[in-house]
This record gives sequence, C-alpha cells and structure tokens, in this order.
Amino acid sequence: MSTKAGRFASSNTGDGWNKDGSFFERRDHWRQVWFNKYRQFHRPKYGENVPLDKDSVVAFLTGLRDSGTPVWQRIQVIEAIHDYGSKVAKVPVDHLVQMIAVLKTYLPGDKADVNGSSVEDVDMKLASPGPIDPNEPMIVQQLRSRIRMKHQSLKTEHAYVKWVKQFIARFDLYQDTAWATVTKEMVETFLTDLAVKRNVAASTQNQAFCALLYVFQNVLKREMGGIDALRAKRPKKIPLVLSTDEASKLIGKFSGVEKIIISILYGAGMRINECLRLRVKDVDFQRMQLTIHDAKGEKDRVAIFPVRIVDELQRHLEARKLQHEQDLADGVGSVYLPYALERKYPAAALEFRWQYVFAAKRVSVDPRSGRRRRHHLSDTYFSEVFASAVKLAEISKPAHAHTMRHSFATHLLDDGQDIRTIQELLGHSDIATTMIYTHVSQHGPSGVKSPLDRLMGG
Repeated sequence: MSTKAGRFASSNTGDGWNKDGSFFERRDHWRQVWFNKYRQFHRPKYGENVPLDKDSVVAFLTGLRDSGTPVWQRIQVIEAIHDYGSKVAKVPVDHLVQMIAVLKTYLPGDKADVNGSSVEDVDMKLASPGPIDPNEPMIVQQLRSRIRMKHQSLKTEHAYVKWVKQFIARFDLYQDTAWATVTKEMVETFLTDLAVKRNVAASTQNQAFCALLYVFQNVLKREMGGIDALRAKRPKKIPLVLSTDEASKLIGKFSGVEKIIISILYGAGMRINECLRLRVKDVDFQRMQLTIHDAKGEKDRVAIFPVRIVDELQRHLEARKLQHEQDLADGVGSVYLPYALERKYPAAALEFRWQYVFAAKRVSVDPRSGRRRRHHLSDTYFSEVFASAVKLAEISKPAHAHTMRHSFATHLLDDGQDIRTIQELLGHSDIATTMIYTHVSQHGPSGVKSPLDRLMGG
C-alpha cells in the first residue's frame, strides 16, 4: 500500500456504509457524530479524503482539548476514527490503538492495561488540555495534565508544581524512572525538613503534603500510606474583624468598580475570588440575589444582594455591555467557560450573560489555551487597591480582603442572626467553622463585662 493510501481514505468507500451515509450502528450514534465533525474539520484541506495519520488526529484533538472536551470523549473520537479506518477504509491504524491506550491512563481512577506503552512514548498533547512545556520533568507534565483535566485552578497548579519540583530537586528525581523508587519515608523526610529546617507554617507544610499526595493518587496511581512526619504546629487564631465604623470608613475610601467589589465582600460575605468570578447571569435583580458557582469545595450557594449597590451595579453592567460589544468587534469577545460548556454551547462564550461582571482592564492571553480574551480582575490587583485604602482610612489593623468576610459574619452575629443562617450564607460545611465568629462577636467572650468594670461601677 502506498504512503498516500495509508494516510488518506476516501469517504466514498462505500463498504460498510448505511443508506443515510453513516457506517456506525444506531447505538453508536455519538461515534458517528464525532467522525462527521472530524471529517468536516479536515474537509477544507483534504476534500473528501479523510486523513488517518497521527498528526491529523492530534490536530483535531488539540482543538477539542483547548475547548475543554473531557478525556473520555476524546477517546470516543479516536475510537470512531479507528473504526472507520479499520472497517471501512481498511488501512493500518495501529497508531490509533496506542493513542487510545495512553489517553485511558488519564481517566480518573482508571487501571486499564496500556499494552506496554508508556506515557512518555506518546505526544503529551493528547492528554493535556493546554500547552505544556515538554522540557519539564515528565512527572510535572503529567501533574499539569491531571490538574487541568479536573478543571482545577491555575493557582492550584502553580502551587503543586512548585512543591513537586522541590521534591524532585531534594532527591534527584529528574529521571522519569526514578519515581518508581519513591517511598513514603522520602515524603516524611521532605515534610519534616520543611518543619524543622525551614520552619514553615503549618498551612505551607500541609500544601506540600497535598501536592505530593495528589501525585501519588492521581499520577502514579499508588497509595502513599500513613505519613509519620514531624508536622508544623497550627496555631489557633481568631479572625481579624473590623468594627462597623472602621468598615464604613474603609468602604468610603473606594470608588468606581472597586467600591462595588468591596461592598459585595462586606455586604454578601463573599470570598474575593467568588466575587471576582461572578458572571452577568449570576446577578438577579428581580429576586435580589447573587449566585456563586463552584465555590470552595465545588459547591454552589446563593448570597445576599445588598440593596445599596443596585443602582451602581446596574450602571456598571451597562458600561460592561458596551465594553463587551467592542471586544466582539475586535475579535476578543470570547470568555473562558468551565468544563465542556464551550464545546457543548459554542456560541455561549460570546454571549454577554456569560461574561465576567468585574472584567480585567486589559485583554490578555489565556495561559492554558493561548487565546486572547478578557479575564476577570485579578485578586492581586484588588489586594493592592485594598491595602492602599486601609492606609488612607488610617486603620491600624492588618486588614486584607478576607477581613470583610470575617466582619460580615461577626456583625450578623452582633445583630442577633442565628449561627445556622450565617453558616449557610458563608457556605461552611461544618458548623464548627462558623462557630469561631462567636469568639469575636459582642455576644461572645468579647461581649462579657469585666468584673473590674462592675467593681468600679463601670
């Protein structure tokens, strides 16, 4: 068979096709759909010839990956192309079998045999939903792929990669095969060094532990076992809270869109990233509520909509709509959509209702997909604005954006709201987490009158 015959197959082959132009059984409807999309994708370049070589398949899969198509569906795509090549075109397609096997190793919890094919033998583009530096250690590339396929945040990726790279440097694990020798004792040594030699905070050490645990469970597919390392002590802290006067004075130092944000942080008790990630569709003026999606713990909840900001927010959204229309005209009006929404609803990314309420001032390049688009304001930017406002308000407390959430909960307790309602508004899974605010509420220990004041007639 000639090289050309091995690479291309005519879609007019006829053998095995049904009267409606398909060759899959009805129960394999989605394979037919995917194959038709694949054929349409290459039709401008190859006409009625269907390319079956690895590069052509990878080119199609890369587009699916960048739009958030999950691994199991990309496997379905290759299976459809494989069936066409082997049953209809009747050309060698063994390379597709290998691609399927490797992608299966990226399915959550999958234990499938990969027929001796190691991940490093196959182009990492197949598995990773975004550009990954091929010069990084293979374990780091696999870690990035796993995190992105689970749609976890870029911050999580940066943090976990940082700790894994430090672990690699500590034990000289640059060779891909070296990870087969990693033991829980090595993890214990690494964590103990963090606590003893580097004197890191408990939260920092725990982040390093979570990163290594993630690699064991999701990349190496191994159990780490019980870890007996010297753990950094986690001090018991009560939350920093502003008084109502301080909160009022601080909010007064903000203006424009930043004032709307700070008002929501205090008035709705949101975390900073929950606020910055709000989309237009999450703002309900009729029911007066703000919907938070995929909050901490991947939970949704409804937050209070402060009446005081309604007019300002409506004017902001009017201006935001004009900005989005200009972005559309400039070809950068597409917004990031989570999971596979962009593939399922291709036009949604351009709709105003899906745009971020608090958009960044400049268009930027998405570090994962490489697309130019307008993201939301960064928490780093707002933290800098917040710090300046604290200084202008002459507040001596070391307040930060999350302080507004603490103040929201504490002031609700001061006003007599029950703890269960506050728990629901904050999105806490455990009531014990919410109970910490009783320590700073005027109805808690701080509200008890000192015996000295009673003695002196105060």
